[in-house]
Amino acid sequence: MRLSTPAWILRRIRFSESSLILTLYSLDYGRMSAMAKGALRPGSPFSGSLEVFSAIEACFSRREGRELDTLTEACVAEPSAPLRSDPLVFAFASLWSEWAMNMLQGGEPSQPAFHLLGDGFRLLGSGAPGWPVICSGVEKLLRIAGLRLEADDCTRCGRPALESTSWNHVSGGIVCASCAGPGDLTLAPGLVLFLRRSQKAPLEAVSRTRLWKGGFRQCHDLLRDFAEAHVQGRLRFRSLAVLEDMQNAR
Repeated sequence: MRLSTPAWILRRIRFSESSLILTLYSLDYGRMSAMAKGALRPGSPFSGSLEVFSAIEACFSRREGRELDTLTEACVAEPSAPLRSDPLVFAFASLWSEWAMNMLQGGEPSQPAFHLLGDGFRLLGSGAPGWPVICSGVEKLLRIAGLRLEADDCTRCGRPALESTSWNHVSGGIVCASCAGPGDLTLAPGLVLFLRRSQKAPLEAVSRTRLWKGGFRQCHDLLRDFAEAHVQGRLRFRSLAVLEDMQNAR
C-alpha cells in the first residue's frame, strides 16, 4: 500500500552505512517509524531532505504485519536549519521532540498534536525563549494526550480553588485549602498562574512569559512528575542533561 502525508521528523537513527530509521509524527497517520533505504549514499534522492526537526511531504510503502514503513519519497516542506545552527536551540528542539515521542505513542493521528509540534519548532527556530515554549508546549501536549492539569477547580471537591497553591499529581492538579492534606505539594504561586495562562492562551503568547530564575525548570519538573504519575512509568530525556550543561557553561 502506497501512502503520503505531511510529517515532522522527530528522530533519525543510522541503521547501516547507507540507511536511516526515522521517527515521524504525521498529520494523517500519527506516529510512524520508517526506513529510508540508501538515504546516506552519495547522490541519494533523499539527500538534504531528511534532517531532524524538519517538516516533509512523505510518500511511503506500508505492508501489513511490518513494524517499519518504507519511505519512498520526501520533499522538504519546512527546513530545520534555524533549529540546527545554534547548539542551545538544537537542545531545546531535541527536548521538545523527546516529549512528543514520550506522549504520542499510538498510531492514531491528531491534527492538534501535529500543528502544536510545528508551532513549537517554529517558535524555537525564530529565537523565542526556549523554556517558556517547552513548558507551555508540554502543558498543551499533555492535554492533547488526555492528561489535563487542573489549575482552577479543586480536584477533590470540585469547588473553585483560585487562591490555593496546594497540588496533587495523582488527583490531577490543584487542591483547595479545605481538601489539602499532608501528602500534597505546595507550589509557587507563579507556577499555578503560568499553567492557567498556558491553558487559556496560544503558545506564541505564552512564550513571552517570564518567571524567576529557575522557575521554568521547576515548571518542567512539575510537568514531568505529573506525566509520570499518570503514565505510570519513567520518562527519560537525554537532551535535558545536555541542555543543563550548556546553560551552566554560559
